[in-house]
Amino acid sequence: MVKRTIGEIPHPNELALPITSATTGEWHLCGGTLDRHSQGWKLYVPMTILNARAIIRRTAPLIASAELQFKYVRDLQTLSKLNHGTYGYTQVGKGLVVYLPERDDAFITTLKRALRPFRDECPAVPCARPIGDRLPLYYRYGSYRGASIEIDGREVADDRSDSARAVPPGVEDSLARHCSEVPEDPAIVAFLRRFPVFRVLRQQGKSGVFHCMDLACETFQEVVLKVGYHRGCVQPDGSDGCSFLRRELAFYRLLSQHGIDQLAPALVDAFDVPRKVILALEHRVGSDLLSCKLDGRLTIAHLDAAWAMIEEIHGRGLFLGDAKLGNFLLGDDGQLRIVDFETAGVVGQSSPWMRTFLLTPAPTDQMIHDRAHFLASVLFAYERAGNDADSRCVNIASLTATRPWDDVSAWALARLATLT
Repeated sequence: MVKRTIGEIPHPNELALPITSATTGEWHLCGGTLDRHSQGWKLYVPMTILNARAIIRRTAPLIASAELQFKYVRDLQTLSKLNHGTYGYTQVGKGLVVYLPERDDAFITTLKRALRPFRDECPAVPCARPIGDRLPLYYRYGSYRGASIEIDGREVADDRSDSARAVPPGVEDSLARHCSEVPEDPAIVAFLRRFPVFRVLRQQGKSGVFHCMDLACETFQEVVLKVGYHRGCVQPDGSDGCSFLRRELAFYRLLSQHGIDQLAPALVDAFDVPRKVILALEHRVGSDLLSCKLDGRLTIAHLDAAWAMIEEIHGRGLFLGDAKLGNFLLGDDGQLRIVDFETAGVVGQSSPWMRTFLLTPAPTDQMIHDRAHFLASVLFAYERAGNDADSRCVNIASLTATRPWDDVSAWALARLATLT
């Protein structure tokens, strides 16, 4: 993979495209409105924050020359949200969309050639078919306006969440001739067959979390499977879904080395190859402490137990990175376990910047950051309108100056005052 640096996504005016363009919401719309065709092929070119500028500069003139309509995200912040899954898992990777009403072999061949420098650099697009050869190019057939398409004179739903309907029944896959088959790694297939999935717990751009059963056990055993996605949710330092999960696997091994692996769900098994990382973890029935907070069930005893676990981690020279209520699982047996070690590591070791809260002033000491971050999660008004994932900036000084409104907030504020 060629090392790339971040460059802002170019405006259509910067590209001097020979077509009209407009900017609306999160998109640059190029080539006019889609008034001539109501449905057809959509080509998706996934990008990352590291290569978006280069991809747009390389492909937009080709698309414009083919007199096709297309759109692309207007800035890196929108692209980051898209690839994270903020707009829904099915929207991951759809940073550049080309509308192709009819098959155009010459254009697709030219586009594939233009995208070769970006092979294996970009996330996969869920629920779309890959062109293959690890090119950042996917496609599906669907509506250009609305939520339905017409097939053989019948109106049917345009189901964008089902990969099997990327080419709906009754539509000939005329783009298949441009595809290259991507062989499955038999080792990955064998590992996944051991853990059949019966429920999807969470899907994001960087990873998926699934409720499974372990067929290798003589008795019924449920597990949680975490799967890292290659080039998913790429960060400025190049970290992706696989490297996040690889970091978590390394931390599980550190917990075991220090004799404190009982603080987390047991690691049942793991699979780690260059383009895929999978963790099989003990499934524990319960709810996280954030759910307890929102339901009014969070107690001082819960907080004392979580705080003691953080201190235990720090006492071994380790840090959590994203310490928060949501990462402490309270089992039905009353026992707490810590989950999600994707940004955890050894004190002094660098960490990818994936945090729930942006703290100001930001503590430079990783252990103090863990404590302040956890306390921010206790005090933050999640339920207040506007306090969504995009507005979780916490000023520590302002927070410390607030008055407690219950026993839980008093507990957190007393500890926060000792950190500042």
